Amino acid sequence: MVRRLWLQLPKLVRFMLTHIANGMVLGCVFLFGMIWWDVWGLGTMLEKDTTGLATFVLFFQTSLTFGAISMGIAVMHLGED
Repeated sequence: MVRRLWLQLPKLVRFMLTHIANGMVLGCVFLFGMIWWDVWGLGTMLEKDTTGLATFVLFFQTSLTFGAISMGIAVMHLGED
């Protein structure tokens, strides 16, 4: 059912959503790496957050930024062969 809905979307909308999703995953992987290796004390800082709000906002903003950059790059390269 989901595949049928996906295929009903216009080609350019699918193109944009695919690149946004790829960028968001890349952003989350990047952030997981920064937390895992405690770059600039990020993992230590997030450990002290008891509510999880800081972690949520950090992941949301990072994935949103990476998704927008990925989509922008993909759109700028549309005319190239």
